[in-house]
Amino acid sequence: MTPEAGFRVYGYDPACDRWARAAHDVAVGIAADPRWRGPDNLRHGGTWFVGVDALPNDAQGAVAGVPLAGPWQADVPALPLHRAQLSIVYPGYPRRDPSETEAAHRFRRNRAAAHVDGLLPVGPEKRRFALEYHAYILALPLTQVAAAPTVVWPGSHRIMQEALRQRIGQGPVASCDLTEAYQAARRTVLAAADPVPLKLERGQSALLHPFLLHGTAPWDPSCADPAGHGRITAFFRPECAGGANAWLALP
Repeated sequence: MTPEAGFRVYGYDPACDRWARAAHDVAVGIAADPRWRGPDNLRHGGTWFVGVDALPNDAQGAVAGVPLAGPWQADVPALPLHRAQLSIVYPGYPRRDPSETEAAHRFRRNRAAAHVDGLLPVGPEKRRFALEYHAYILALPLTQVAAAPTVVWPGSHRIMQEALRQRIGQGPVASCDLTEAYQAARRTVLAAADPVPLKLERGQSALLHPFLLHGTAPWDPSCADPAGHGRITAFFRPECAGGANAWLALP
């Protein structure tokens, strides 16, 4: 699916560009809708619109009558798609929320809040459990804004996946507390390598291995945002057909 680095960036594709333009127009309306702009969705001092399941696409990814198509389709299994996340980053990201600890804010600012998707915090102590089992992550930029790109740690998917496999062993995946194993593997990656920014333009796309450590860089104030819509990226993370065990065994 992905090369040894754990991610693949695709060049400009006209079909992908048509979809991105249609999705952009829908996304701008959603981002301005008061029903979407509550504190659960607009975070970090109003500099990040989370936008989970915000894009009203169909199960094939089409939005506003425009089909989703692009070069990644040759590299991924055919799976039904959820409503895409619309991750929108605004100038000043990341500001600190009142409920955020200084350590958490510093990690977001200095380490791009590096994480593996699907390992969700549970309970007041925010212990990490694998509760979502993604087959892949597809990133599609909807604007031409270069600030606050997605960043990745090449090869980190191998380290993260192996650490979690060893921790889970033969037991049930969802009930295994992964907190210490996840944090230790992440520290190993962060100490060994620097992140690589995915500088994507509209019409391009990027495919990420679901165990790849990734995050969002702080907003670069030197980057232009002429339309004032921020940096908008649509993310698809379809579920593995085989569930948790298939996820853990992904090549």
